[in-house]
Amino acid sequence: MTTSKACALPILITRVAICIFAVSQTMLSPLITRIGADFGLGLGGSGFLFTAYYISNIFFCLVTGKIIALIGKRTAMKAGLIGYALVTFGFAHAHAFAAACVLISCMGALATFIEAVGMDLVDDMSPVDAAANLTMTHGIAGIGMVGGVLYSGLMLYAGYDWRAIYTMMSFAVAAVAVLFCIIRFPRMHGSAAGGLAELKHWFTRRDLYPTYLALFLYVGAEGAVTGWLATFMSDNLGYSPLLASAGTAAVWAVVTVGRIICAGLVGVRYTVRTLVSFLCTVCAIGVLLAAGVSMPLLFWIALLLIGTGLSALWPLIASTALDAGNNGGTVMSLILFFGYFGAAVIPYVIGLVGDAAGLRVALVASAFVFAALGAVVRFMMPRHISEKRTEV
Repeated sequence: MTTSKACALPILITRVAICIFAVSQTMLSPLITRIGADFGLGLGGSGFLFTAYYISNIFFCLVTGKIIALIGKRTAMKAGLIGYALVTFGFAHAHAFAAACVLISCMGALATFIEAVGMDLVDDMSPVDAAANLTMTHGIAGIGMVGGVLYSGLMLYAGYDWRAIYTMMSFAVAAVAVLFCIIRFPRMHGSAAGGLAELKHWFTRRDLYPTYLALFLYVGAEGAVTGWLATFMSDNLGYSPLLASAGTAAVWAVVTVGRIICAGLVGVRYTVRTLVSFLCTVCAIGVLLAAGVSMPLLFWIALLLIGTGLSALWPLIASTALDAGNNGGTVMSLILFFGYFGAAVIPYVIGLVGDAAGLRVALVASAFVFAALGAVVRFMMPRHISEKRTEV
């Protein structure tokens, strides 16, 4: 193991790569209807881009560990960054919607790959423990989530179209890939990959089915609200693209700060059932308020409520699966699998609702998804899981 000083630069550039994953997830939100309009599509057709982005992640997250074990972490990261730069450039210059869907699907898969490899690399190089690394990774991802929507909003405000915005993103990722190739990394140990039998074992654990359903609902509802929020603000409320992007960025900023605060509340103990029920209620109230109010002050308060509600839901729900398993890598693959499944389905369905009845009604539908999530955890999740006392 090398000294922490020798690892400082490799850790920094790896965390920049993780930030790219987060930017990739949120930069689509302010651009979604403009991309769809360029291909002659409405809200429903545009929403399929969310599905395309996440659909490959559903399966790719299950094989990432095997790829890392096969070719090594640094080689995997270099391949991921170079591949992401190429497909992003291709997406920016796609002239058929089918080609755009294939390319954005590859972008989603590679962004997830970069995140997974990056977390593994930082964990190997960092002198601090895994918990501190996870907290820092969430912080970096939060910065990227905020930065993604602000980047798109600022570029739209400056007069660039979505193709130019994604082209510039591809150049930025290419620059990070070059840096990653020339920086000297320390020697690192290999990673073992869980087998198919082990994956099947955790997939068929009946007591975890409510957890998997909860992950499906949460990630899908989160993607629906944050994905369509900028469009709702610009189309329904008359905000400029920059302010609409700032609204979504504000939600992600509150999510990031909320997770950091929650992680620091050591010694304050609650049950998963109690916390998730409370946070789902906060989310539902925030979404309904955002959909129903006309006063700007109340709307921005609603955004703060949404961000507060979202802040700790994912780690709380995911912890119920992680605590049940003794193989974090395999269980985490399933956590990501069901989450990405929700992200591929629910935002698209909400887009169809918006196409048929308007985005205001679509947001109300999202609030009901949060209500369903709370009901799953409260009434379907086994008590030995949902009443586990946890520190958040």
